[in-house]
Amino acid sequence: METSTELGEKYDKLLRENLIASEQMTVRPATEQLYTMFEGVRQNIVCLEEGTCSCRKFQMDELPCLHAWEVLKNQQLKPGQYCSFYYKKDSLLRTYEFPMHPMPDESLWVIPTEVLEDVVLPPKGRRNLGRPRKERLKPA
Repeated sequence: METSTELGEKYDKLLRENLIASEQMTVRPATEQLYTMFEGVRQNIVCLEEGTCSCRKFQMDELPCLHAWEVLKNQQLKPGQYCSFYYKKDSLLRTYEFPMHPMPDESLWVIPTEVLEDVVLPPKGRRNLGRPRKERLKPA
């Protein structure tokens, strides 16, 4: 099975890596939407309808993880529809659709006085919990 070509290069490469990693798994349908993946003694549950997997990579990356890939191969589905819209070439190209105007030199900027008067303080740091580490001197 080939990976989708509608994704950007980086994301297409990630899909191919997941495809290769998914080769040694077995799929068992649990229900119409849920599938159980067996990888040796480990098992993962994939729901294509909701775009979830028990490994959580499918939800986090919004790309089919290796478990979801095996289900897609088993059901003969294309992975493109299970990838986030933002990974597709069309949306990546639309990012640069609008012109970017260069900024003038910083000395020519017109900054309102109320903005100049605002003082931005750094965030208050939190001390780490527990006993502080000793700074030990190394012997010479």
